[in-house]
Amino acid sequence: MDNFLLLVVGVLFILMAGLLIFYFQTQQNFKAIAEKLEAIEHPHTGLRSTEMLQRDLALHRDVLFVLEADISKNKRESLTEDELKTFDVARHHIKASIAGLKNNGDWIGLPFEYEWVEMLDRLPNVLTLYRKAEAEKQAMELAQDKGLPN
Repeated sequence: MDNFLLLVVGVLFILMAGLLIFYFQTQQNFKAIAEKLEAIEHPHTGLRSTEMLQRDLALHRDVLFVLEADISKNKRESLTEDELKTFDVARHHIKASIAGLKNNGDWIGLPFEYEWVEMLDRLPNVLTLYRKAEAEKQAMELAQDKGLPN
């Protein structure tokens, strides 16, 4: 009876050790996958200084705020092709700068710094016209794919 109990405890111990090893290996694999996805989503061309990242963030944020002011002042109904490209470039640089600041450990966050989504809340006219232009662009591409005239 004592040998049987010892055998059961030994088997349970081996199973528990195996499950723990499996759990920690899986966690390490998930962490490695998450790091690779982060590197793909936000490629780092090298460590940039915090001042450079903040300057780049402010520059592109100001470009969007000037565009917002221009649209509000002139009551325009659409964005030019250059302004659409400017929006895309600014979005890329702002997201990269925010990711760089977070990577450096210098991201302050609210209420002093805004994420991209929070920044869009302060650009309602630009966002509306950008979405309108993108919807028109997709509709034209869809019509061309179907072979329908514009």
